[in-house]
Amino acid sequence: MLGFGMWLLGYRARPNLRIACLDVGQGDGIVLEIEGTWNLLIDGGSSNKSAVGQYQILPYLKSRGISRLDGIFISHTDGDHISGTEEILEYVGKGLTSIRVDHLILPDWEEEPENYLKLRELAQTADVQVFQVKAGDRICYGNAQLDILWPEKGAVGEDVNEEAMVMELEYGKFKGLFTGDIGMETEKKLQSAHRLEDVDFLKVAHHGSRYSTGEEFLNVVKPELAVISCSASNTYGHPSPETLRRLENAGTEICRTDRSGAVIVEVDEEKMKVQRFVID
Repeated sequence: MLGFGMWLLGYRARPNLRIACLDVGQGDGIVLEIEGTWNLLIDGGSSNKSAVGQYQILPYLKSRGISRLDGIFISHTDGDHISGTEEILEYVGKGLTSIRVDHLILPDWEEEPENYLKLRELAQTADVQVFQVKAGDRICYGNAQLDILWPEKGAVGEDVNEEAMVMELEYGKFKGLFTGDIGMETEKKLQSAHRLEDVDFLKVAHHGSRYSTGEEFLNVVKPELAVISCSASNTYGHPSPETLRRLENAGTEICRTDRSGAVIVEVDEEKMKVQRFVID
């Protein structure tokens, strides 16, 4: 009875949906845990932290008891979004990690740049199945669904930022938008195609660049919470004062990994709870 009581005091039910925006420096790395069953990685890389896969992403997965990634979603192939993913796939292929990966999901581009081909090769060596997705595709994990909003069919892949994968996650009444590094050009195309709607959570595009997250875009998506993944020492001026001002004017709560470290969003039924690793 004593042991059961101590276990009960320490027990904390897992949320139905958990979104962890890791502090990977100047880059992106987002881990989704769905209903305690499915685990996903959205991007995973950094331009100013070396071996981010080995020293940050893999240790985080193990700390959460995650032994399998059902899918790794890559928005686009810039190094700050894939360097850690390359490490993970290489480790899986060589048997150097206990983490297993089932699927690698890439944007459907007609032309595949060098980094794209390398990811595909690493996945094949690791016996990871590769899928390509485009606007209109949907992938479901339990009661969660991921709708692919971009790129359009026939995207070339020449401008990897503007043709990046954009996804909307829907879980019950919760909606989250993951925008890769798209700019205002693609935001306007998504608006014209009526693919955007009011969301609760926004992963801010391009680390808070002044050329993304425009006023018209925010008037449509109206996020309650926006997370910006960037490094405190980046030389790009991210996040830009203009972008921060637009988000503030939209009434959006802003979290920044350069100040707060990892940002965790937990969703249960109709509630969204936000945790910061460091309170700034």
